[in-house]
Amino acid sequence: MTPAPYLIPPIVGPIDAKITLPGSKSIALRQLAMAALAQGKSTITGIPICDDTGAMLDCIAQLGARVQSNHGAVVIEGPIDFETDVVLDARMSGASTRLLLGLAALRSGKTTIDGHSSLRARTNAPLLKVLARYGCQVKSSNGCLPATIQGPITAPSELHIDGSLSSQYVTALLVSAPLMSSKSTHSDPAHPALTIVIEGDLVSRPYIDITINEMAKRGVHADWVNPQTLEVRRGGYQTNDVIVEGDATAATYFAALATLHQGNITLTNLGADTKQGDYGFMHIMESIGAKVSRGSSTTHITGPRALLPLPPTDMTEMPDAALTLIAMGPLLPTGADISGLSSLHHKECDRLDCPALEFQGLGISASTEYDSISIEPIHAEHLRSHKLTTYHDHRMAMAFSLLGSVSGTLTVDDKTVVDKTYPEYWQDYTTLTQG
Repeated sequence: MTPAPYLIPPIVGPIDAKITLPGSKSIALRQLAMAALAQGKSTITGIPICDDTGAMLDCIAQLGARVQSNHGAVVIEGPIDFETDVVLDARMSGASTRLLLGLAALRSGKTTIDGHSSLRARTNAPLLKVLARYGCQVKSSNGCLPATIQGPITAPSELHIDGSLSSQYVTALLVSAPLMSSKSTHSDPAHPALTIVIEGDLVSRPYIDITINEMAKRGVHADWVNPQTLEVRRGGYQTNDVIVEGDATAATYFAALATLHQGNITLTNLGADTKQGDYGFMHIMESIGAKVSRGSSTTHITGPRALLPLPPTDMTEMPDAALTLIAMGPLLPTGADISGLSSLHHKECDRLDCPALEFQGLGISASTEYDSISIEPIHAEHLRSHKLTTYHDHRMAMAFSLLGSVSGTLTVDDKTVVDKTYPEYWQDYTTLTQG
């Protein structure tokens, strides 16, 4: 497909807008995996229409679940087929890949998973090592895709997983664990639970909390025993009808735009009831002067007349929101010192080194360590015209739209890169430019 360059239009007028966010990709992908394991029909409303969810829907259908669209909702009838050999294309979706690896571990048939070249570059080694350790036959390209898994896994009462690179590995085990433990030949019926021990410094714990919350909606309970240990009850997933709330990472772009442009933006489908960790980005906006009003399912952001300096900020708990703050950093009064960024090296692109490189083309000064970035402030009129390389990463385009919103001279190399999670992003962004 030929890339479609796009000159990001500046925001020059007052912003007063209502935005309905795409449904949370994180919640949607977890619910699709669990619905595919449940016996019967589940209706899921609010699934975002994007490449990642499209890939997941295709994959669970290939695995044998029945998938139907019904008046804006998706009906999934499970369970998947556990015996037939299948080949799956996860496209560019890392989160789907990890969940599918977990499902593959439950199957006696061979499951081969492959995807886009950018997905092939992302390691799955910590998860694949666990599957191989507990009885699965695993073939992979040095821990990356393509990978073939043949189970079923025969887990003992305690599994160990490295959580220092990505919480998605833990989520994959967590979602599959209820069925894994019930099939295990080592399970003790007197102790109907499986323990997952997380080794290393866990990144992105809020994403694990999302998983636990979504599992509970289907009658499966998992609990933190301590900060490094989870206990999961055995049993099957219940069928259920679920509504997916707005995506908190997508919300960060509009919260930042309102804050930068003295605007008023209401998010119509995301509020204080959320369990999504990236909703904490609202607190960061408040720290630099924004006013945030939180309803149970809505949020209103009002930008300040003058921005306050950003205090040193640790983004360990909000890695997907970190790129938004990095792109915002040059526009803040004293720049930004942001830490807790080690997991950004393992995303769709290196979300620490790649933004720093793109900053050079824009005339922005920044320095990086493995876990942090220090960004110097710049006046909007001093930003250079630049064609942004997105590295096939949707969040590079959406985060850097903040800089384009003040310069009017920033072009993204491919407008369609946002289709991965938010195909309507440019349309929603453009409503803010119309005053």
